[in-house]
Amino acid sequence: MKRILKTCIAALGLWTLSGNTAWAKLKVCTSLPDLASVVREVGKDQVDVVSITDGNQDPHFVPAKPSLMRAVRNADLYVAVGLELEVGWLPVVLQGSRNPKIQPGASGFLDASQGVEVLEKPNGTVNRAEGDVHPMGNPHYYADPENLKVVADHVAEKLAELDPAHAEDYRNNAKGFNQRMEKALKGWEKRLAPYKGRGVVCYHNNFLYFTRRFGLVDFGFLENRPGIPPSARHLEELAEKMKAAKVKVVMYQPYYDEESCGRLADKVGGAAVLVPTEAGGAPGITDVFSHFDYMVTALEKALSK
Repeated sequence: MKRILKTCIAALGLWTLSGNTAWAKLKVCTSLPDLASVVREVGKDQVDVVSITDGNQDPHFVPAKPSLMRAVRNADLYVAVGLELEVGWLPVVLQGSRNPKIQPGASGFLDASQGVEVLEKPNGTVNRAEGDVHPMGNPHYYADPENLKVVADHVAEKLAELDPAHAEDYRNNAKGFNQRMEKALKGWEKRLAPYKGRGVVCYHNNFLYFTRRFGLVDFGFLENRPGIPPSARHLEELAEKMKAAKVKVVMYQPYYDEESCGRLADKVGGAAVLVPTEAGGAPGITDVFSHFDYMVTALEKALSK
């Protein structure tokens, strides 16, 4: 009887260590659905991934609720956007989780911005009177497909560090993701190539990396100062400039004021286009590939008019 019991215990131990059980998977939490999508592509069956925000939330302003702290309490890895995008809420969530593994500086924390070429780094001291200015540069790098290849490589190395037994799998998965992204990017660039140099207006400066990648021009913003709703005077002045330059496309995300975007587009005889910068921001956007397909299709349609 004792031999049978020992055999069963040994078998259970081997089964657990084999990685075939749900509890043997690495538990990963991310700040954004796009980051979660990249982790799923790199980790595949070896990870369970949850984004603690959805595609309809403004990542600048997320309530640091106890539910978020509970969501990350048992995580093995937390993947943050970085560049202080989450500075107003993530430190509270991580501290409140009481999970030492995922605190900044610990092995289970990854700043996904590492290695990305950051745009709009301020010179000198940042003055908060200018609005919600990011002192480390524009943090919306994930709106450029090319930058997600950098993220995938970093995710692969971090997963390999935490789970050495599957290190080569993670690196091969990242390589496959990057090859797929490179092929898709060429297709998206070809579709938007006829509109290079065309101006677009955005509600907030979240699309800079996207417009730079595809050769579009950020003509202006509905916000006259970052994070501050536009004044009527600013919208009137912006409309006049758009008319003079024949700019007719207004881009906005689900969490910004659709009505003001629509009014501005009407004034210039153009179109207000919902263009989410995160997966899940509109029906049918389930991962980063369908996300960029949606963005390119929406802009292609609006710019062709």
